[in-house]
Amino acid sequence: MKKMTNKTLPDHKPQVGRPTKYTPDMPAKVDEYLKTCGREQTSLPIIEGFAIFLNVHKDTLYEWAKKYPEFSDALDKIRIYQKKQLIDDGIYGGKEVNSTIVKLLLMNNHGMMERKDITSKEKRLPTPIYNGKSTK
Repeated sequence: MKKMTNKTLPDHKPQVGRPTKYTPDMPAKVDEYLKTCGREQTSLPIIEGFAIFLNVHKDTLYEWAKKYPEFSDALDKIRIYQKKQLIDDGIYGGKEVNSTIVKLLLMNNHGMMERKDITSKEKRLPTPIYNGKSTK
């Protein structure tokens, strides 16, 4: 009689590696993690911080995001909160508005750019003359 092994069982895939720590409540754990972050806690929400919170490697989170769409959405929530905190702290973090942060955000998020005068190479142009008269 032939002895049956994992390789001979139909539709049986041998387990490779450790069993997953993923559970259906993982997306909800993002909200728990976000409660530990913020300006008052001096902790920026980041994917790596969430990995530490769950005691898994960050690459594991990215693999779960590929496999579970709801978890991918949860990781996006961390990125959204991170962006909001960076913007709020960058603009309103001090006593005055941080013009460098505002400029960076306008350039990167709203298509605005700093323009330079390349026609005159920053030199003063002569006063134009129209119909034989100076415009000054």
